[in-house]
Amino acid sequence: MTVKQIILLSAMLFIAGTASLAGQSLDPVAIVNSIYKADPSDSTGMAFGLETNERKKYFSKTTVALWNKADKKANPEGEDVGAIDFDLSTNTQGADVKSHSIVSSKIDGKLANVVVKLELDNWNRNNPDDNIIRYDFVLEDGRWMIDDMSSTIDGKGWSLKKLIAFNLKK
Repeated sequence: MTVKQIILLSAMLFIAGTASLAGQSLDPVAIVNSIYKADPSDSTGMAFGLETNERKKYFSKTTVALWNKADKKANPEGEDVGAIDFDLSTNTQGADVKSHSIVSSKIDGKLANVVVKLELDNWNRNNPDDNIIRYDFVLEDGRWMIDDMSSTIDGKGWSLKKLIAFNLKK
């Protein structure tokens, strides 16, 4: 085998390996960890999910469609905040995450649930349950996508889909 053939074969194996990795879906725990370990230099400065491209990357088609519809209703000119006006991943208006831990995770067929406990930097809460974020996933086109998120504010429950439905009824 010539050096040129070896280089060509190596390149082909590398391309085949990266293509198979790219086709693999991250599991729900890995997806949630990636949300909290995002590179600050890649940050758009917006709260999680408020940017349309980020929604398409992380959320189910159903959730994206409903959220976009609610945004158009809440903000028809596209100049203000849409239907959701806080960072779902921190349950705040801009707190920094000091650390996060996966409290539980479960995969059952095409559904999964991941529960995260946050420790926020310089942010105090009256109710410690407000630091717990629940992610509900659905397996869609071979990829795990967030279908809903939920937590509490001062102990009162909220979910992304309920907030969207509320905004669609206004």
